[in-house]
Amino acid sequence: MMKKKTPGGFVLIELVATLVLIGIIGAFAGLFLYTGINGFIASKRNSETALKAQIAMDRISTELRDIKSSPPPTFASKSVTYQGNTLPFTRKLEIETGPAGPGIYLTVNNVKNILLDNVDVANSSISYSAPNNLDYSGDGSKEISAIKVNFRFIEPNTPFEVSIYPRAFITAP
Repeated sequence: MMKKKTPGGFVLIELVATLVLIGIIGAFAGLFLYTGINGFIASKRNSETALKAQIAMDRISTELRDIKSSPPPTFASKSVTYQGNTLPFTRKLEIETGPAGPGIYLTVNNVKNILLDNVDVANSSISYSAPNNLDYSGDGSKEISAIKVNFRFIEPNTPFEVSIYPRAFITAP
């Protein structure tokens, strides 16, 4: 009677093939994990940026909606100096590279506060539109109908814009 030969273990080829298959599966799993984590981080960063911009735009809208008509506001390409109806202090809203870096600053009573950081100063502006005779006063004067503030973040390169309609008729400079 002859004895049957039984295998005693794995053959080297089987071990190498198993390692190659595990490596391929691990590479694909790592790629999917990397893509998912990258998407989550980008989504979180964009969400935080949008929230910061929304808070700043709400504050800018509140400030500029309450502009006093006398004395009239003074506009430059990236700033506006004005007085509000609620508080008697002179205020200045400006887009510049200030003490905390490039951003949107609100100066109240000679104290400069940053509203929003990481703003691309070169591609941002504060402007107004002034069509003729909005209040039908008959003198044909130009009144400010809207103040537009637009800004762009440095990273991510996202533009934001808000138009504010003052409560009082303000004569354009």
